[in-house]
Amino acid sequence: MGLPPCGSDDAHSELLALSPMYVQGQADMAAHAASSMPVDSTTVWTLPVVVHIMHRGSQVGQLENVSDAQIHSAIQALNEDFRKVPGTNGDGLGVDVRVEFSLARRTPQGAPTTGIVRVDASGVEGYAEHGVASSSVYPGADQEELKSLTTWFGEDYVNVFVVAEINGNNAGGGVQGFSFTGPTGDARDGVTLLYNAFGTVGTLKPGRELNRTLTHEMGHHLSLFHTFWNTDDCAGGSNCSTTGDLVCDTPPTVESASCLTPSCPDAQVENYMDYTPTSCRNTFTAGQRDRMRTCLSTVRASLLESLGAVPVVDTDLTLAAVNEAEVCSAFWAPQLNVVNQSLTEVVGGRIRWSVDDQSLPPFVFSDTLAPSQTLPLQLPPVQLMDDLTEWEFVVQLADGTADEYPFNDTLLHTLTRVPGEAWTLTLQTDYLAVETGWSVTDESGNEVWGRDDYPFGTELYVENACIVEGCYTLTLNDDGGNGFQFGGSLLLENATGDTLAYLPPSEADFGSSVTFPVCAVSPPGPGPHPGHCHDFNLNGLCDEIELTGCTYSGAPNFNPAATLDDGSCAETCPGDLNGDGLVQLNDLLDFLIAFGQPCSP
Repeated sequence: MGLPPCGSDDAHSELLALSPMYVQGQADMAAHAASSMPVDSTTVWTLPVVVHIMHRGSQVGQLENVSDAQIHSAIQALNEDFRKVPGTNGDGLGVDVRVEFSLARRTPQGAPTTGIVRVDASGVEGYAEHGVASSSVYPGADQEELKSLTTWFGEDYVNVFVVAEINGNNAGGGVQGFSFTGPTGDARDGVTLLYNAFGTVGTLKPGRELNRTLTHEMGHHLSLFHTFWNTDDCAGGSNCSTTGDLVCDTPPTVESASCLTPSCPDAQVENYMDYTPTSCRNTFTAGQRDRMRTCLSTVRASLLESLGAVPVVDTDLTLAAVNEAEVCSAFWAPQLNVVNQSLTEVVGGRIRWSVDDQSLPPFVFSDTLAPSQTLPLQLPPVQLMDDLTEWEFVVQLADGTADEYPFNDTLLHTLTRVPGEAWTLTLQTDYLAVETGWSVTDESGNEVWGRDDYPFGTELYVENACIVEGCYTLTLNDDGGNGFQFGGSLLLENATGDTLAYLPPSEADFGSSVTFPVCAVSPPGPGPHPGHCHDFNLNGLCDEIELTGCTYSGAPNFNPAATLDDGSCAETCPGDLNGDGLVQLNDLLDFLIAFGQPCSP
């Protein structure tokens, strides 16, 4: 079960329960705080924000479907509070947290965005009538169901959900917003706010014009508790780092409701994390800053690595995927996806790649990629020289240069070679596939591979596995006792394409079962062996027997027997036509003799 939300300004009855993910996060933060590693309090960190407007069918600028201007005012005011910007409402008694917020500039898929998403959520059960429920005991739509319509998940973005109601309050009193001192690890993660308590301009209720509800909830999102959390008197606990709100420079207090008459003598009524009126809140303390930055250094560190706030540029190619992490073949052919995250189309490109720091010949492609288009590429197979190999792939433009955003051009991949022979089983089922199953058992009768959960319908299935050396029995079963009554087939092959077992359609009526004896032969291990050798440059020659030297025929030290250039070619001398290192009369005579002669084809 996840973590119930922290209450906001008017949510006096909200409770905070500790989920396993939350407890682990607190442990990680505590370990960081207890270590000798100082909290980075000088670097300004920018977090990408996506604002989800969860409306009920109203037009933009009407009711909960607030205007872009209201959204932008909220982000501006949030930055003023967190950065303690001089001359603004955020210039209070506290510190500059050195955390800024920017509306996202690119989607999780890398496409341009304004960072604003508008969703008609009226179809989610309970939302049209009561808005969202902060927990299951209140009326309204289920949080996870509602937010799953639109969330970009919290690893790379801060999600802000602007809603019509919370717990059926008709956007009036009660809970004004809630968030999680998480992360929660699911769609609920983020900040949820009433539309009329969000921003500094637009559709706002009295007392909510300063955007302090968003500032308060963002403090929760970055691990801050209420200043009165876990206290019931003004004395506080014996250890301020383990009691109360776990921040030592926020004096012990109980909940305050007035700017002028604090509940405790030393209470910070101006603290953003109290429940005092928004007009008197203007402070984050140094301890709160350290706690939020520790949160961003640990449990929410992925926000600091996110590209969400980085604008999309004219040319930006990235590598989105590599295939399997394990193979049982002596060779591997990488499969890559090149994604055009540019604003314009890109014509062609190249992949520079290496394995264990051994460079391979660049792979060139000439395809034209439109913005947001993905191009799958199949690179040539390379022999695996070790059981564990480290690969690096770098995408470049067609001329071999980097694009305008080189920070996402490189993809690293670790590949493990496991023992066994690669088998591929291709099964064509008939309509009654639900009756079909197959298994591969060893000589002791133990199943090592199999499947029997096919759904109804004619379909082609391809299954892959690594089978260790030995002999086995492949059994094809039909629970109906009539085989593939309506047509079907089975083919089992090894990595070299040898057929190990084959049931053609003409023999599909096999009754209840049919068996095939099959054997696996492990391929040769890593390293040179009979029939194989190193060929890292993929020129078809074994690296062990290649002769290195100068392969440029125009160089004075050209070696016609060399097959691999070692970079030793001497610089040529202009006019030295006979390659003797001197420009003499003989060079002129050679030129005159050749003058006017046709060139060899």
